[in-house]
Amino acid sequence: MKKILLLGMLGLGFLSVTAQDSTAQKQPYKRNQHLSHRKGGMMHQRGARMDSILQLTDAQKLQLKALQEEYQQKRMAVYTPEQKAKLEQLRKNRGERMKQGKHRNRPMVSNLTNEQKISMRTMHQQQREEAALIKANTALSDAEKKTKLKALQEANRENMRKLLTPEQLEQLKQRSQRTMDGPAR
Repeated sequence: MKKILLLGMLGLGFLSVTAQDSTAQKQPYKRNQHLSHRKGGMMHQRGARMDSILQLTDAQKLQLKALQEEYQQKRMAVYTPEQKAKLEQLRKNRGERMKQGKHRNRPMVSNLTNEQKISMRTMHQQQREEAALIKANTALSDAEKKTKLKALQEANRENMRKLLTPEQLEQLKQRSQRTMDGPAR
């Protein structure tokens, strides 16, 4: 029954989106315009950005908010009290790290030499310039641009690895593994 209700609500949302006047002027999407909605962190920013891109009505936004709240309640009902406490502690710790600025500018490898730092900065700058050229190239399709940008990123990553010592590579590998394992640091 709940699935049918949920599908019905989504269907109504879809119908109302398609029923909107297609001749209406669309606001051009501005890069980082979602950053002015700093209420709820990254998920809120992503939601606000999608709302602006999709041009959701107020009714649709309310429906989506109700669905999100219902989903959150169902998720929390699954956790044991101990898991809820641990989740709350993780959130609190994350908030503290954010306030202290510990989430920013943390190098993946801590013992880089000055030569390595300079080389990496130079490579990053070159990558940014090449990426800008690829993005500005009107002769390429979006798919071709994406492929070229991905190849550029992988080549840059490989060049970065060549600069690192075996010990630094191991440190990078461990740091990456911790990041993938979850929020405990």
